[in-house]
Amino acid sequence: MRPIKLTVSAFGPYAGKTVLDLDRLGTSGLYLITGDTGAGKTTIFDAITYALYGEASGSVRDASMFRSKYADPAVPTEVELVFSYAGKTYTVKRNPEYERPKTRGEGTTVQKAEAELHCPDGRVITRPRDVNNAILGIMGISRSQFMQIAMIAQGDFLKLLLAPTSERMAIFRQIFKTQPYQMLQDRLKRQSGELRDQCEAARSRMAVHTGGIAVEESNVLSIEAAKAKAGELPAGEIVTLLEQLIGEDEKREAALGEQMSRTDRELEAVSGNLGRIEKEENARKAAEQAKGERARQEERHTVLTGEYEAQNALRPVIDQLLAEKTGMEAELPRYDKAEGLAKELRELTDALAKTREEHDKKTKQNQESVSGLEALKDEYRSLADAGEKREQLTGEMGRREERKRAVEALSGSVTACRSKEETLRRLQEEYRTASGKSRMLKADYEARNTAFLNEQAGIIAESLEDGRPCPVCGSLEHPHPAGKSEQAPTEAQLKTAKRDADQAQKEAEEKSVKCASAKAAAEAARTGVLDQARALWEEISFEAIGAAAADEISRLNSEIARLGAELRREETRCGRRSFLEEEIPKREAALSALGETLSLLSSQIAGLTASIGTKTEQLGEERKTLRFGSRQEAEAAVRKLETESGRMKAALEKAEKDFHESEKRLGELTAAIRSLEEQLSEELDLDKEQELQKKEVLKQAREEAAAASRQVHARLVKNGDALQGIRETMGDLAQLEKRYAMVRALSNTANGNISGKEKIMLETYIQMTYFDRIIARANTRFMVMSGGQYELKRRIEAENNRSQSGLDLDVIDHYNGTERSVKTLSGGESFKASLSLALGLSDEIQSSAGGVRLDTMFVDEGFGSLDEESLDQAMRALSGLAEGKRLVGIISHVAELKDRIDRQIIVTKEPSGGSRAVIAV
Repeated sequence: MRPIKLTVSAFGPYAGKTVLDLDRLGTSGLYLITGDTGAGKTTIFDAITYALYGEASGSVRDASMFRSKYADPAVPTEVELVFSYAGKTYTVKRNPEYERPKTRGEGTTVQKAEAELHCPDGRVITRPRDVNNAILGIMGISRSQFMQIAMIAQGDFLKLLLAPTSERMAIFRQIFKTQPYQMLQDRLKRQSGELRDQCEAARSRMAVHTGGIAVEESNVLSIEAAKAKAGELPAGEIVTLLEQLIGEDEKREAALGEQMSRTDRELEAVSGNLGRIEKEENARKAAEQAKGERARQEERHTVLTGEYEAQNALRPVIDQLLAEKTGMEAELPRYDKAEGLAKELRELTDALAKTREEHDKKTKQNQESVSGLEALKDEYRSLADAGEKREQLTGEMGRREERKRAVEALSGSVTACRSKEETLRRLQEEYRTASGKSRMLKADYEARNTAFLNEQAGIIAESLEDGRPCPVCGSLEHPHPAGKSEQAPTEAQLKTAKRDADQAQKEAEEKSVKCASAKAAAEAARTGVLDQARALWEEISFEAIGAAAADEISRLNSEIARLGAELRREETRCGRRSFLEEEIPKREAALSALGETLSLLSSQIAGLTASIGTKTEQLGEERKTLRFGSRQEAEAAVRKLETESGRMKAALEKAEKDFHESEKRLGELTAAIRSLEEQLSEELDLDKEQELQKKEVLKQAREEAAAASRQVHARLVKNGDALQGIRETMGDLAQLEKRYAMVRALSNTANGNISGKEKIMLETYIQMTYFDRIIARANTRFMVMSGGQYELKRRIEAENNRSQSGLDLDVIDHYNGTERSVKTLSGGESFKASLSLALGLSDEIQSSAGGVRLDTMFVDEGFGSLDEESLDQAMRALSGLAEGKRLVGIISHVAELKDRIDRQIIVTKEPSGGSRAVIAV
């Protein structure tokens, strides 16, 4: 994928429409995206990512935040990207969701997120979801993969470089989707713990079942039972013991059952004898009671016979009352008709009163509406000139606000300029200090070097002999041989002084370069401030700008406040005029409708008055033929007749019922007495006391046998449950222990918990493979950037066997043959390592994504920590990365890169707010 043309509108810091013809940058090589901090360099990559995937390039930027705060409300927020892939050209256009002014009326509305993709075959795909799916099909990679391949963010990969194994695992889990391996580890660990708990539970159940063994103390097997409860017998012997105890108790339970059966049969015979004795006694008592009751019933029957005959003589009276009641009930519907007429008359009267009240109310409302309408028309005529000054005030307000923004931007530029000048003064002071230190150390070294050379002459002089040539000058005479100095330095001290002097000189040179850069920046800032100020005032000195800007802002604030108040008053008058233009026609229509309502109410009053007269005459005629004044009075008379006839009828029915029941009861008592006397004619030859004593003896024997049987049965139940539980638990425990051993071994292996071994988990092992490939790809760049000095290497041996390992990273220093942690690298070296690691990761992800190739990449910041040689090495590595048809964009504000890279996208902040971007080739 290679971007050809990017168009952004009201997007991020870009307030207006910005068009970048990226095709001008070519198809390969390096180009620079440069500009002040916060100007919007990274926003260019944000726009490309958003156009493709509908999301920002970073987790802290949401699509809803892309609306430019500097943009005019009418300017739409949107991004359009023309790009090529596999020789075909596509155009994708998107806009996020944001608030915009309504096209009609006042206020704002929400602009929904939209997207469209124009394909080479002429198809146009709309709706964000369909466009997302189409882009994924074209690119073959997701947004996260695109981010990892196309953007190298130095800060993120420095974290990856220095992260320990535990943190690097989490990073690789997201990149290479190794979450299933972690889930497998966790599942095995969880299953191992569950199986361990199940084994412990099975052993506990075995102990509970064994502890439930029941045995008599007198039984010889009680000793073996005690051993079993103490855990001294194996499971097989415990089963044999329980089988013996159960066999003995089953025989004992059967014998006790037979004994209880015999006792039950004897008890049944005794109970039968006692029953016959009790039956005879009860029959004799019942016969005596029945004879007494029959005498009382004969006396009561005589009284009830007289009452029945008296009530039966009143039957004609009851019939007469019922006939009169029936006649009254037949007249009741006529009362309903009269009540209906009365109700209708009341309703008509109420309706007439309400209609007259409504007529009066509407008449008053009509008068008030006429007066109110005239007042509104007078007010409307007084607002005829409303709105004439609104446009003028709006224009004046806009011009002052625009000037205020320019002055505020100038004030910010003054502050930034002073900050840069303060930085320059600080760097100049640091340079003076470093320069003085350099001169001092250089003089010290030269003095030490002179002393060292003199010392060498003294050493040679000690070996001079007259007549033998000097090894230095060849003379045979030596009149003034040099002497040795006690203060002369050693060769090691001289080398140290040389190194210190060179280092001080290097630091002074670096400070000088920084001063030059800071001075250029300060001068450029001062020039920019003066240009901004002279665009506002024709002539002004730099020193007077701050005070002038403050005074100007204060004056503009006052004028803006005054104009705002006038504009609000004018807006209020315009709003009131618009309101009256709509309200007066509404009031006129309402007044017309009110007149029609009054006419209708007058007609209704006349109709109701006539209906009331008619209903009054009908009600009078109906009431003349009725015996009672109302239905309630008629119903009360009916209820009175009904109550009297009912009372007399109930008394007759009760007397008749009591007479027949008494007659029936006399017959029943006579028959019962006859039956009981027949039963008492038989004689029994039984002694009740003897039978009761015999029953008590048998009951005692039965209870003793039952108690013994319950004890035996309880033991049988407990021992049977224990035997069944032990047999089941034995089988479960064997299977659980076998499975636990297997799963525990798998869990320890997968989770890196094998005793005496390194702590390498399964997921880490998988990640190690990816990591080794990433390191191999990274080293092809790191060796170039470090001049062949450094090479990354995954640490093979862990520092200890207690913490997780496998993803720790070391560096090999080929200059001295040492191997050490990457955390010992300096800042510039760390940048080179993290950049190499990022490029290696990009290559690996690109390879794992099915050979997808992106023809463009971005590298964001980090070059400021490099010295000149390291910068050369990094540039060579990036140039190698850009070989072929790959275009690499470096996002940086490092000044040295501006001189090294000709093709540039320059992003600058506008004085009035926002940013602009241009391509310089």
